[in-house]
Amino acid sequence: MTSHRIERLQNELADDQALYVTNLINVRYLCGFTGSNGALLVTKDSAVLATDSRYEIQSANQTCDVEILIGRNLSELLLAGKSQSQMLVEGNDISVNALEALKEANPKITFQATDGVVEHLRSIKDESELQLIRLACQISTQALNDTLPKIQIGVSERHLRDLLENRMRELGADDIAFASIVASGPNSAIPHHEPTTRELSSGDLLKIDFGAKVDGYHSDCTRTFVMGKPAEWQIELHQAVAQAQQSGRDKISSAVKFSAVEQSVNDSLSESGYREFFTHGLGHGVGLEIHEEPFFSRTQTGKIAPNTVITIEPGAYLPERGGVRIEDTVAVTSQGHDNYTQFSYELIEL
Repeated sequence: MTSHRIERLQNELADDQALYVTNLINVRYLCGFTGSNGALLVTKDSAVLATDSRYEIQSANQTCDVEILIGRNLSELLLAGKSQSQMLVEGNDISVNALEALKEANPKITFQATDGVVEHLRSIKDESELQLIRLACQISTQALNDTLPKIQIGVSERHLRDLLENRMRELGADDIAFASIVASGPNSAIPHHEPTTRELSSGDLLKIDFGAKVDGYHSDCTRTFVMGKPAEWQIELHQAVAQAQQSGRDKISSAVKFSAVEQSVNDSLSESGYREFFTHGLGHGVGLEIHEEPFFSRTQTGKIAPNTVITIEPGAYLPERGGVRIEDTVAVTSQGHDNYTQFSYELIEL
């Protein structure tokens, strides 16, 4: 299942290079191993996993494309006797002290810190990954749909959060993808609000940002509702964000620049007069992590690749009044995108 991922990495390596993988999410991506202690050494023509005796059976069951070494000192298992002219290490994962210890223990090896080698590969999903993310998104939106009838005046943010998260698990999620955001009334103007005991009141905007996790893969969705009849300003605010989000979805496609999608959303919010209230990035990749490459704000000049899974989540937040965010997780295609979080874009009255 994962051999093609290792091959993709090997194609990135020169003949005299190896990559010492210590980020456990990257280890899982490359070889399937999900234990809490492991490291992987990938050269141009080999891949070796090192872990300890607790995971001897698990590693054998989960992997099929790598040699497995069992012991306590993982770096010694993988690097002893090596004389690679360039041993690449994951600079974002290894500490300065750990790198210095590696150099001292392996004087014949030249170590070089790298940035995002495996993460770049992870940004383009294979079919098995797309299926898991799609399933996680389906569970998420079904759970929201099932929870809506239980939302009423007097229910607290925390109680609503618990109802939604429990429903995702009942529908088959292994876990929640992240701590759900349930924000009502003026709290909805806080982009990443932590649910409180505040009870829902008539006239509140209700922002719900949530997701399920299935076999390690995440989903991400946000919708904003209103308790009772909306005020004119709430209708206008919701329409502005919904139109901006649609402009992003209409624009996104493979070979389109990230900046072009952002510009489309920003132009829409500028036309409606709410651009100054959009205070965060437009979106991020979704996969084995809830926030992973690519990020709109970090890839202004790049073009979007096919099978990139990314969120589109504009918002507008009016301090002390309320805010709206609408977010989908989409898989980018050459024709546009597949929207994995199918749910109404209307301002639903609860």
